[in-house]
Amino acid sequence: MSEHKIDRRAMKTRKAIFEALAALLCEKELRKITIQEISDKADVHRVTIYKHFMDIYDIYEKLEKVILSEIGLLITEYGTKTTFEVYPVMFKYITDNPTIFKMIFSPHNTSTLYMKLMNMVEGLNRVIWSETFGVDIKDSRVDCVIRYHSNGCLAIIAGWVLNDFAQSQDFIIKTLSGLDKSTQQYFATMLK
Repeated sequence: MSEHKIDRRAMKTRKAIFEALAALLCEKELRKITIQEISDKADVHRVTIYKHFMDIYDIYEKLEKVILSEIGLLITEYGTKTTFEVYPVMFKYITDNPTIFKMIFSPHNTSTLYMKLMNMVEGLNRVIWSETFGVDIKDSRVDCVIRYHSNGCLAIIAGWVLNDFAQSQDFIIKTLSGLDKSTQQYFATMLK
């Protein structure tokens, strides 16, 4: 058997384990999840899990790194484009990975992943707003508006995800784009 096939199989197994943990984190806290539950949900043997990971916390840590890496790549690739260009790409990624995002926003999940995601979004906004408005991002007024904007965007996305994508993607994109525009207008007025 070629090494390429082994790598693909290992990647598929790890993805199943990640998906199983994410699904379980939508239902209960990490400390209450067992390897057996992950094994059952992922349809892999416990021994297989231990071939890839040391324990549940190792699975979670590696899952977190994968998620942040993928989102980071999206932000890097699309970060400086307009919201009408960025939002469709971001929302496609979210809808392609619904279990992961339900886990991120789940009240059962640790807040560390959410906070790391928030920091990424705030960092992106600081770069974009600094370039767009030519402001000092260390200004406390600028900091407040960026935090408000970032938290608001993630709160809307969280509500959409946790309500099983009840509204259309277009509705959420238009709503966020409108709020972005209002916030940026306020921001520009504040700087005068």
